[in-house]
Amino acid sequence: MYWNTADEIMEKNPDLAIIPVGSIEQHGPHLPVMTDWAVATELGKRVAQKTGAFLLPTLPVSTCREHMGKKGAVWMEPTTFYQMMTDIILSLKTQGFKKVAILQCHGGIFVMTPLVRDLNAKHNPDLMVALIDSCVFFQTLYQEGILETNTELHAGETETSMILAVAPETVHMDRAVDFVPKVPRPYLSYGSIFRASPTGVWGEPSKASAEKGEQIFARSAELAVEEMNKAFSYMEAKEKFNYSDF
Repeated sequence: MYWNTADEIMEKNPDLAIIPVGSIEQHGPHLPVMTDWAVATELGKRVAQKTGAFLLPTLPVSTCREHMGKKGAVWMEPTTFYQMMTDIILSLKTQGFKKVAILQCHGGIFVMTPLVRDLNAKHNPDLMVALIDSCVFFQTLYQEGILETNTELHAGETETSMILAVAPETVHMDRAVDFVPKVPRPYLSYGSIFRASPTGVWGEPSKASAEKGEQIFARSAELAVEEMNKAFSYMEAKEKFNYSDF
């Protein structure tokens, strides 16, 4: 992990690296702008502990123009993010890492899919890159009864619970307001979240608790490892098809 010395990492010689990715952006009137970063940091540690991987520090800034309108959101251009991630991952490849898992804990990084596809198309089988989007787990958490609601997209029951579990002093539950927009998520391509939700909340934070947050982290770490292993197993099973390894 990133708090080990270089010699300690050399001795362990892991072939898997994990890159958690968050965002600095508004999370309603009750959560700090560090929410996605804090979630990615905690989840990254848990996944690394389960896999023995080399864990990089969480990247705090990504793409989040859908939160324009209030101060505190910080973003980069999608092309900048694409190149930055490519450089980081190829630097890991140069050092001998064979697998990289991107742990995405912010939903608005729409350039992530072409990034991962391009890296695998160019570098399989010498390098395999898996994308684990933690937002995909929300439905499973609801079906398993960990969550009471299935309306979560931003600053709702799930994210509020997770921050209550790891940084309760930053949460202002007295300011939390439930709001579920009438438009679907793709409408964030047509206007900022404040066009859909006056508070910037998309979900029901009133249902949140620290106990749920711990359950969410524990189960999400398990699901992340499962999905990562499935993706790597799929890529490892591929045989050359004519001229292509992809």
